[in-house]
Amino acid sequence: MPVDALKIALYMQGTFDKPNPNQQEMDAMLAAAKDIRGSGFGTVLLGQWHVHADGSIYYNDTPLDDVLQTLKVIPKALKEGGSVREVLVTFLDGFQYIKDHPEQFKSTIANLRENAAIDGLDWDLEADYDQNRELLVDLTRWANDLGMMVTAAPYTNSSFWTDVLWRTNPGGSPGFAWWNLQLYGGASYPDWVGYLQGLVANPEAFLVPGYSITQGVSQTETPSYVENNLRQLRSSHPSINGAFIWRYEDMKPEGYSPTQYAAAIARGLGGSTSDDAEG
Repeated sequence: MPVDALKIALYMQGTFDKPNPNQQEMDAMLAAAKDIRGSGFGTVLLGQWHVHADGSIYYNDTPLDDVLQTLKVIPKALKEGGSVREVLVTFLDGFQYIKDHPEQFKSTIANLRENAAIDGLDWDLEADYDQNRELLVDLTRWANDLGMMVTAAPYTNSSFWTDVLWRTNPGGSPGFAWWNLQLYGGASYPDWVGYLQGLVANPEAFLVPGYSITQGVSQTETPSYVENNLRQLRSSHPSINGAFIWRYEDMKPEGYSPTQYAAAIARGLGGSTSDDAEG
């Protein structure tokens, strides 16, 4: 199966969350956007978003109101003339507060979609699974109806995730575009392929394996490591057609670039990009 350019995905965390940025900070963010859009990554996921008790939304530690002007610029800059086609926002916690303020949440997200070139949502639920089951089903269906892409980033509690998938899968058409499976969180790719049999048409293509450059591993997961691991994984699961990296902010300190990681993913999946050098 050929590489799906959209599924060469990159998570980010703190690069674009500066409150009320000055010109120097904005220039730095635009430079990062330029760095990424020419790299070969097709989807960028902006983490990590939270909802507070009053229903207000924060992008990391920054209130959304203080980053709105940035969000009217950066997603468009990421998608301007390069490889990036989709920009999603990742919600990590505060789901219990969304339940308390559902219309406020939906109105805010709809506004982001309309005015900030945000294409979709990513659920990184890692606790309180049963308490948020109905909410996640409702939000996924709602986002689908709005025309937004939805992904998720599971690594454990497969029974929860497969139930949510089944309930957001009307007529065999998944409510999720794909899942970003956190291998670095301990998830077993072969096991999860088995969990999804009968729920999606091609579990291997639906599950996008993920690599963390520095988190939860004993050594840096270099571009070579990612490429070799993907090649080995694909030898027994030939329908894998994407992979993701957590996270952009760790690349430069480790001496690598987004272009090198995107190229490593493409090579590991049997494809290629315009820049195959690791450096």
